[in-house]
Amino acid sequence: MSTTAAKILVIDDDLDFRIAIEEVLQSQGYQTTGAASAREGLKKIADEPPDLIIVDIIMEYDSAGYEVSQAVKFRDEFSPERDVPILMVSSIPIDPATRYSRAAEVDLITPDAYLTKPLDIPVFLDRVRNLLATRRQHLPAQG
Repeated sequence: MSTTAAKILVIDDDLDFRIAIEEVLQSQGYQTTGAASAREGLKKIADEPPDLIIVDIIMEYDSAGYEVSQAVKFRDEFSPERDVPILMVSSIPIDPATRYSRAAEVDLITPDAYLTKPLDIPVFLDRVRNLLATRRQHLPAQG
C-alpha cells in the first residue's frame, strides 16, 4: 500500500465548520480539500476522487447531502468512486436510516456512517480511521 496520506473531501456550506474540520484532519496527517455545496462536491469527487467524503445534509437545499450520497453510490458516472466511504455529519439528531425507515429507497441516501454536530472530535477521528481502514481492506493490492 502507498504511504501517501489519505485524501478527504469535506463538503459543507458552513465555512467555519469546514475550515475547523480540515484543520483537525490535517493535524492527523490527512490531505483535505473542501467544497461549499453538493454540486461543487460532486465535481471534485469526479475530478479527483477522495479516499473519504465527509458531507453535511442541509446546504444549498434541504437534501443536498443525501444527493451526494445517492450520486456516489448509484449514479453510473460515479461508478469508479462507488467504494469511497461517506461520513455524513449534520445537526439533524436522527440518522437517515432511522429518519426515513419507512421509505422504500432509504438505502439510496444512507451513508456509511453518521455523526451529529457538534462533533465529538475523538469519536469523529476514530470513525474517520475506521472508514479509511475498511476501504483499504477492500481495495485491490498494488504492487
